[in-house]
Amino acid sequence: MQHIAPILQATASLAWPIFALIAVFMFKSEIAELIRAIPESLRRIKKAEVGALKLELDTLDKVVAPLEKEAQELPPEERRLAGPGQEETFDAIRQAIFQQATSAPKVALMTLRAELEKQAQQALATRGLLRGRPVVSLNQALGELRQYGLPELEASQKLFDDVRNKLVHGAAGTDDDALRALDSGITILRALNALPNEVNVVHNPRVEIFSDGMCTTPIPDAKGVILESTPPGGGMKTFRIFPTTRIHFQKGKRVAWEWNMQKVWPAAWYRDPDTGTITQAWDQAAEFIGRHLDEIF
Repeated sequence: MQHIAPILQATASLAWPIFALIAVFMFKSEIAELIRAIPESLRRIKKAEVGALKLELDTLDKVVAPLEKEAQELPPEERRLAGPGQEETFDAIRQAIFQQATSAPKVALMTLRAELEKQAQQALATRGLLRGRPVVSLNQALGELRQYGLPELEASQKLFDDVRNKLVHGAAGTDDDALRALDSGITILRALNALPNEVNVVHNPRVEIFSDGMCTTPIPDAKGVILESTPPGGGMKTFRIFPTTRIHFQKGKRVAWEWNMQKVWPAAWYRDPDTGTITQAWDQAAEFIGRHLDEIF
């Protein structure tokens, strides 16, 4: 009996390979059919993905198309791009993205998405809506900007994001699909730029301010920053001066509309650095702390 156990073990070890060979022989036609069906299934899945993407691109085109017209129909005094400087900036950004798209359309889509997020943050900041928040999502920013017009902007952006994610992270989309989505995204960017917007630029970063109308007693704990302000649409420019303790301001830089309400100065006067005329700066004013727009995001 002691010799039987090893024989049984050896026989058992051979049984499974023999059984597998028999099974393959018996069901070889079914197995072959199953193997042939796998690539076909994958092709069907791929085809379905492509079809769904094409449908989303068609929907994106339809949703975005009215945006440009709506932006153009905003009252002239409520168009940010009316000024040549803003048009030149927008055109430079657009050309840079299109240049990148010639070699890497999907990378250009990511660049465009980042530009949309950046400009949405700046759009909040220039209107005094950022309120010290370090980060605001793109969709949330567009939701907060809805009050300025173009209510479809937020929905268009969400759809653009869905298409962009599938193109960038999926394998179904082609370069032509990416270029098509890119064109819609540029339209969204232009619409965002067309929202009503006052432009504030540093005219003089550090002006001596005084507590008396003869300008004999300097205010030691602050300076005046003079802003050149242009209303939406590029109307008549005005110059305004505000107190500040900040030293980051640079002449010619656009600034956010940001304030420190914890610091307030009573009436003050200054000598206009351009004319030398003594002028009252304000009756009472909080501290202006606006960051340079190009440093936000």
